Amino acid sequence: MGNCKETLSIEKAVSFLKEIFKAKGYPENSFLENQIISFSYNNLHFTIEISLIIKENNQVYFLVDYKPMEKLSFFERGVLALARLFFKPLPYFGLVTNLKTFALIDLYNFNITKGEKDIIPTYDVILSYSPGFSKEFKPDLEKKILVIYLSGG
Repeated sequence: MGNCKETLSIEKAVSFLKEIFKAKGYPENSFLENQIISFSYNNLHFTIEISLIIKENNQVYFLVDYKPMEKLSFFERGVLALARLFFKPLPYFGLVTNLKTFALIDLYNFNITKGEKDIIPTYDVILSYSPGFSKEFKPDLEKKILVIYLSGG
């Protein structure tokens, strides 16, 4: 797992991601960039920066995590822990990408689809999306999983 030799700045990457979503019909006012969340567990403290959140009203459609790595490795379960602990209602999807490879994570069913940007649902599909019910979870277990995710494990 190595870093890409020519990585984009986070600003350029977020701009590129926004263009992908805009091309799929998402309105400009639904984008929140570089959102910061503080998280502590036992004596560990983390600052989480979410590259892009796509949200309307009180519903988050996507948590987008940009990873500037040539060979992208996924720890999708960490994205689910983040979503469960900090977002109510649960976002529909998580998206992890290095801008070449994309992993779309259904956060309700925990189905994962990997591919290119075409796996991202259009805005019309999202508007009619019915995620079902979120599963019960144990907050302490989710916190431990999030610590592993944020520690790079």
